[in-house]
Amino acid sequence: MSAGAVTTRKSAGKDKPAAKKSFWSMEIGHKSAADEKVEHPAFVPTLPRVDLLPQSVHDSLARRRILRVTALLAVLLLAGGAALWYLQGSRISEAEAALKAANTEQTAIQAKVAQLAPIKEMYKQISDQQDLVKTTMASQPQATAVLEHLYQVAARAAGPNGITFTSASVAYQGLPKPGDPLNACANPDPFGSAIAIGCLTFEATASSREQISQFLTLLDADPIFVGPYVDSSTMAVGTAGSPTQVTFTGTSGISTDALSVPLTDDQIQAIIKPPAPAASDAAKATP
Repeated sequence: MSAGAVTTRKSAGKDKPAAKKSFWSMEIGHKSAADEKVEHPAFVPTLPRVDLLPQSVHDSLARRRILRVTALLAVLLLAGGAALWYLQGSRISEAEAALKAANTEQTAIQAKVAQLAPIKEMYKQISDQQDLVKTTMASQPQATAVLEHLYQVAARAAGPNGITFTSASVAYQGLPKPGDPLNACANPDPFGSAIAIGCLTFEATASSREQISQFLTLLDADPIFVGPYVDSSTMAVGTAGSPTQVTFTGTSGISTDALSVPLTDDQIQAIIKPPAPAASDAAKATP
């Protein structure tokens, strides 16, 4: 081999240096090439150590470490519990303060209610008096208006000789109680649902039965009267000097329109459709 070839190989090796290989990555028994460089770990001087302590000492140290960790955990738990108790304690204190304020306010309100008790009692008495006045006025009929309506109806139904009343009277019994018959007078309509506060009885004379029929029709159309009815009639045939006369008697119910104070719809419904009695009341009513 010539010197020129050796120089060329060395120069080529210089141009591209070989990578260093770690000492620990080398295979045992492997010889590196002449141009391969090995990187050795740095040498650290250390003193030799000899453990002369028995195993019981190590166990004792381990137990002490466990005890210290346990004690630390216990301290942390106690601290957390104390913090939680402090927070809850403040809330409890606030709740107790609010309860105390509420009790104080309730006491003051109860004292005011006790002071206003006489006013409440007086208001109740006034309300009872007002209800009594309303009830009394509602049960008072317009007696004069009833008779005036009767005579006006007779005048409209009158023929040449008119209708003459021998007697006319009204017996008032007031409003029926819930559950009682709505009309205590004789009524040709057994299914009538009109409320009557009294009964009118009359005796009169007409010129014909047709005139009586017209009188009953007009009387039934008047809102003051309920179920007018003629129970008897007697015809007297007239002679050349006197006309024919029909004497008749009849009755009629007096409606709530004849009251001094008209009833409300609620009051009328309470009379017509009373509420069903409770079970306890029904048991008391049963002998």
